[in-house]
Order: sequence, then structure tokens, then C-alpha cells
Amino acid sequence: MKDFYLLIDTTWISCYLASKWIEHFDGIPNFQGILVKEDMPSERILQQRESFHTKYVGQKQLTHEMHEMLRGLYPELDETERALTSLFGVPQYSTTQYSKTFFFNNLNGVHAKNWLTKTCQNASPLFFVSVTQILKPWWIKMTKSHMLNCHPAILPYARGRFSIENIAILKDINQFKQAIGTTIHYIDEGVDTGPIIRAERIVEPFRFNSIWELKAYIYMTGNDLFVKTAKDILSNTEMMPAGVVPNPNLLGTQFLEKIFTPDNHKLAEEAYLSMKNSLK
Repeated sequence: MKDFYLLIDTTWISCYLASKWIEHFDGIPNFQGILVKEDMPSERILQQRESFHTKYVGQKQLTHEMHEMLRGLYPELDETERALTSLFGVPQYSTTQYSKTFFFNNLNGVHAKNWLTKTCQNASPLFFVSVTQILKPWWIKMTKSHMLNCHPAILPYARGRFSIENIAILKDINQFKQAIGTTIHYIDEGVDTGPIIRAERIVEPFRFNSIWELKAYIYMTGNDLFVKTAKDILSNTEMMPAGVVPNPNLLGTQFLEKIFTPDNHKLAEEAYLSMKNSLK
């Protein structure tokens, strides 16, 4: 079995993936740890995060006081993350709770590059990646393209950030359904253009109360698929998935974070409910 790492952001949503990863891979010698996109926090912050997760694990309904504590620990909490909590409860672990955690505030910085150079010098580990920062080409080169990403939409139709919301705004039900699901793919130098290993579509995307509940469900089922894919790859020491390169003619628009304005945020909410109601 190859050595492998998980690479995540320090966000509430990433706690769910970290918890799933620790649940399934803790104790496996080849699991080398979790890389977190964050400067090393103070011991006080680390302890506060761990305490919150330990005390409230599984709890779905949070009081105002608990919400304030949560926002203090993970300031950029959004609607999808709130939906994750109400649907699935507080995850067991924080992003920084694992015993083997590495901190890199800038994944493309000198510190990260030096670490990766040393790590890959005499080995070829796998990196399972779920971060918002676009990684520099030297990541791909040094890891020999052994980097996999879990994208919360179906590729190649829905690329980039907030792709589901931006497609919802179009109010095209068939196009929306085509994009709803999870894709596991290799990371290349493009944005969500790498060879696709596995993609699974959600059959009934309009059974949720909001687009945020739908996205929360996509993230949780995506975490399960990421773990399953990792286990399949790690259990076969003689083979690696080749992946299927997407047809360039099918590549959807690359949505950028900066175009998802507060107005578009509201439009996406309304468009999802409009499409849902039109099917009644």
C-alpha cells in the first residue's frame, strides 16, 4: 500500500471529511496525516475546537450560544455548512484534531514546496485533495500526478466554485439534474479538467427543502465516495485508475468565486425552489 495524505481547508465543511477520513483510516500505517491550509493556531484554539466537537458531536439543533461558539471557531460559516449541521449533526473531529496534522497557510508557498520536495524525494505518495486554493503545477510534477480531488458536482458539466448555484440560476431542470452529484478526478493544470475516475449522480435532486440542503447532501455523499475510492485504490498495489479524459466539447463553464455575488446567491435559492415547485 502506498503512503497517502489528506489535504483540506480549515472550514466547518472540511470537518466532515476529516472525521470520515479519521474514522476509516486512523491506525493504518500508510496514512501519513492531514495537511491543513492554515497557519498553526494557538493551543487555546486547538483545544476549543476539540472541546466543541467532543461536547456536541451528533447534535443537529444548536442554540444561539452554540452557534456563536461555532462561528468563533469557524468564522466563514455559510448556508451549506448550517444545512450540514441540521441534517447530519456536529462532526466528531475538527480539521486540526488528528495527531498527525501539518499546517501550511499557503499551499503554494516556500514552506509547502520544501516539505513536498522532501516528502516525495524517495517516495510517491497519494494525495486526496479537498481545498479551494488552486495548486501550482509543481504539486502535480512532484507527486507524479498522484493527486485526486472530490468535486461536488458532475464533471465536465459543472466546473469551478459554486457551480451548482450558478447552474440553478439558469432554471433549466435537465441541465441542473445533469450536474448534480459527485466526481472523483485526477488534478491537472486546468480547473476541474483532469481525468475522471468515478462520478455518481443524485437521482432526486428536488427532494430537499433548499439548494443548501441539496449541497450538504452532495458533500456528505461525496465524502463517502471519496473514502470508498481511496480504499479501492489503496487495496490494489498493482494497479492505478487510468481515468477518462473529458471530451473538450462537453466542458462546462468554469465558474469563478468572484461572480457568485449576494444577488446571485439569492437568485440560486429562488431558482431551486422555482424548479422544484414546477414539478409538483
